Amino acid sequence: MFEINKIISHYKKSGIKLNKGIEVANINTLEKKLKFIFPNSFKEFYKAINGFSDFDMDDNMFTIYSIERIEEEFKASKNAEFIPFSDYLINSHQIAFRKSDGHVYINYSLENYINTKVALTFEQSLLEIINNTDKVY
Repeated sequence: MFEINKIISHYKKSGIKLNKGIEVANINTLEKKLKFIFPNSFKEFYKAINGFSDFDMDDNMFTIYSIERIEEEFKASKNAEFIPFSDYLINSHQIAFRKSDGHVYINYSLENYINTKVALTFEQSLLEIINNTDKVY
C-alpha cells in the first residue's frame, strides 16, 4: 500500500490532470465485464484517482487510463488476453494485465508479436513507468 500512496502522490504533484477517484462498485462491475479480478493495489489506486483526464500524459508520454477507457480499449483490442490500463505515445503500445497470470506486459496489438513482461505487480509497473525504465519500451 505504501508504494501506491507514493505513486498517487507523485502524480498529484506532477501537474498531470487527474480524474477523481471512483467507488469500488464501479471496479467490481468492470471485473465482471472483463472476467478478471484486479489486484487490491489497482483498486486502491482507482479509489484515489481514476486515471489521467483529457488524455493527459506524463513527461515521458505515458497516460494512465480511467476505468471507462480501460473497458473501451479492451473492447477495441484484437487480443482478449490483455487488459490495458496505460499507453505510450498515443497508443504506440499499451501496458496491460495479462489475464492468464495477472502480471503486467507491453501489449503491442500487432498479431504474433511477442509481448514483453514489464512487472509482476500493478504497483511495480507504475514505478517502471514513473522511473522511465527500459522495461516499459
